[in-house]
Amino acid sequence: MEKEIQERVSFKIIRYANCWEDAEILIKSLNIKEGTKCISIASAGDNSLALLSQNPALVLAVDLSLVQIACLELKKIALTNLEYNQLLGFLGFKEFLDDRLDVYKKLKGFLTDKSREFWDNNHKIISSGMIHQGKFEHYFHLFRRFVLPLIHSREKIRLLLEDKEQQERIYFYNKQWDNFRWRLLFKLFFNRFILGRFGRDPEFFRYVDNLNVSDRLLKRTEYALTVLPTNKNPYLNYILNGNFGDILPFYIDKDNFDKIRNNIDKLEIFQGTIDEALHSYNICFDAFNLSDIFEYMGNTLFYKTASELIKYANKGARLSYWNMMVPRKISEILPDNIRYLKEISENLFSHDRAFFYKSFYVEEII
Repeated sequence: MEKEIQERVSFKIIRYANCWEDAEILIKSLNIKEGTKCISIASAGDNSLALLSQNPALVLAVDLSLVQIACLELKKIALTNLEYNQLLGFLGFKEFLDDRLDVYKKLKGFLTDKSREFWDNNHKIISSGMIHQGKFEHYFHLFRRFVLPLIHSREKIRLLLEDKEQQERIYFYNKQWDNFRWRLLFKLFFNRFILGRFGRDPEFFRYVDNLNVSDRLLKRTEYALTVLPTNKNPYLNYILNGNFGDILPFYIDKDNFDKIRNNIDKLEIFQGTIDEALHSYNICFDAFNLSDIFEYMGNTLFYKTASELIKYANKGARLSYWNMMVPRKISEILPDNIRYLKEISENLFSHDRAFFYKSFYVEEII
């Protein structure tokens, strides 16, 4: 996100307590090796932490929002200082018998002043499990509590998430899931107005053309419920059940815990625009996790930002990013500097478990 959106949207709340972008396809796209310098949009911090599992030389996590930076910092110090099961309980991935605020008091001294001030003023978020306290997570809570029960029973949801072959998933969706209530209430709840008001922000749709948002989201959701294995999708599990269960996001999965913690000192955090971060560090990067920042930019700012990214990219560097509603593609506006890796992009996108997006682009500096 850039100053253009900063001037129009409040960043005083947690917008995302989790990263709703699939870290597995992100990591595969960026081709990170030992010594790679990465720059990453922070958001809730999950994917910036996930990049550490590949043993890079640096991950520079950047965000405009002090609140989102505070989320990343809290996850970072918790991951650094807590044992694995305590970490899961403290953040909210499972029930926690201890007092989360007592744990926080032991961790707060490791936070920067601004992040500590935010969390000191928001003890309720910590005590409730911080991964459930973002605006986007509250939006899914509304869907799960008030809309989903009107469509399907808990037993039907359990059956949806069972391990099945693809043909079985297609049959189940067509015969048992895809009824009139599902289509009607999905389109009502995930329309542009409701999504903007309760899930994201109306300003995030400024550059969206006359697009039927709910129809496109329904089509992508059908793909996630039929083509992709439903029993291995952490994002789907959270939306339908209110937590990730045993299918955890990449950064918090036990198999990745030690690798990330051992590289935690390679994570640096910058509050500001990505342009400001590039100018401040004044080094060239090999891997760029750009999230979906171009969604919130007009064409002029998009061109300016893309040009700056290329200026601070090494030859062969990879840039990965999502489009949700607004079509943005760097290689179309700067074809002499960067090329679109079509086969890699399409193959990875076909496995994208965070199914809200309409495209995923992997591009490479020529």
